[in-house]
Amino acid sequence: MTILVAVKKNGRVFLGADRMMTTGSEYAVDVVNGSKIIKLKHAYIATSGYTLLDNCIEHLYRTKHPMMENTFKNRNEVFQFFLDLYTELKKNYTLVDTGKDTFAAIYNVFLVATPVSIFSISQNLSVNEYDRFAARGSGSDFAKGCLYGIYDLVDDGITITRLALEASCHFSVYCKEPIDIVEVKAEDFGKLHAEGPKQKMKLLTHAARKGLPGMVLIEKNKVAASAAAGKKQSQAKKSSKSPPADKSIKTDKKRKSK
Repeated sequence: MTILVAVKKNGRVFLGADRMMTTGSEYAVDVVNGSKIIKLKHAYIATSGYTLLDNCIEHLYRTKHPMMENTFKNRNEVFQFFLDLYTELKKNYTLVDTGKDTFAAIYNVFLVATPVSIFSISQNLSVNEYDRFAARGSGSDFAKGCLYGIYDLVDDGITITRLALEASCHFSVYCKEPIDIVEVKAEDFGKLHAEGPKQKMKLLTHAARKGLPGMVLIEKNKVAASAAAGKKQSQAKKSSKSPPADKSIKTDKKRKSK
C-alpha cells in the first residue's frame, strides 16, 4: 500500500513516496532502507505493490544484470526494462504464473523519473509518459486531486510533490509518513554503487505533514498591479524631493554682502 508522486516543474523533476509497508493487518514505517525509491544507473524507480519486486530489482542491480544499463530515454527503453524484468521473474525467479493471464501481469505499478521525463508503468507493462505530474498507488486519487489543484499555483516542485504525498497520507488509510522526496539530477547518474540501489540518494525526508503555513493565494494580476503601484509610488517619492541648492547663487550672495 503506497503513494508515489512524480512532478516536473520549471525544468526540474522530482519523485516522492511514503514509507508505509503492510503485512496482513499490520503496518510499519521504520523499516531499514525502507524508501520505496530505487536509484538505478540512469533513472529513479518507485514501486507500489509487493515489496518482493523491490527485492528482485535490488538483486538484479547487485548482480550487475545487463538490463541495469538501460538509459530510459523514451517509452520504448522503459518498456524494454520492464519486459526484461518480467522475463527474469519468469525465468530465474519463477514468480509469475503466466497461465492465468492473457497479457503480462507484474502485480506492481511503477513510476520512473529521469532528469527530463516522467513515466508510469501499469501492471500489464503498459508505459505512459507524463508532461507535468503523475501519481500511482493506493492514495493516487487524493494525490491527483491535489496536483490538479495546486500545480499552476505553486512554483516550487518540491512543495507540490510534498503536498500531494501529504494529501494521500491524510485521506488514505493505506499511506503514511514519513515521506521521501528526491530531485532527479543528471549529475547524480552514470554508475552503479557497490552499496546497492538505495544508497547514495539525496533524499529529503519529512516525518510529519507541514501543509502550507504562512502562504496566501493571490491572483497574478493583483500581484502585478501591486508591483506597478509600488513602482509608481517609489518614483513619485524620488521626484518630490527638493532639488539641490545652486552653489552659484550662494557665491553671488556672498559677493554682494561685501
